[in-house]
Amino acid sequence: MNKITTIYYKLTGIFILVILFNSNNLFGQKFTEYEVKSAYLFNFTKFVEWPASAFENSNSPYVIGIYKNDGFGLVLNNTISGRQVNGRNVIIKYFDKPQEINDCHILFFPKISKYELINVLKVLEKKPILTVGNGIEDFCETGGIINFSQQYSRYRFEINNDIALKAKIKISSKLLVLAKIISEDEVKF
Repeated sequence: MNKITTIYYKLTGIFILVILFNSNNLFGQKFTEYEVKSAYLFNFTKFVEWPASAFENSNSPYVIGIYKNDGFGLVLNNTISGRQVNGRNVIIKYFDKPQEINDCHILFFPKISKYELINVLKVLEKKPILTVGNGIEDFCETGGIINFSQQYSRYRFEINNDIALKAKIKISSKLLVLAKIISEDEVKF
């Protein structure tokens, strides 16, 4: 087994353990798709570094935003309720219009049309907001940063690290090794 494969299995194990230990009923419980994705969103805060300017002060919370909530917010709230990362609380905000999006670190799109996605990403361009799509076709190619993959995909998500770097967001190599990497150079072809 090569080093990348070993790291992949270790990090996948960590994510699974976090999901299991965040559960009230440890044995026999099956997790819904949204419960698993909620755990991933929460854990992204541990593997992503935002610029200091993304926080008002050292006590400011991590804000996970949901664009046009479709019921995902309730599941996410149950997952992160009362939790902290690096001494910061984690809170949820809901957004219905691109102009409303501010003070947000992670923005999750449960679903969105291609046209609307282009408009939202244009408003967010170069802001330190980690955009995350829910299996949205061409999400990373359009300018999103992380996109959950379709079920049974080899990778659980894909990442456009070029866009993250433009937004001054640093994604840990531990997270990058788990993803399919989408490059702006690839998109040009």
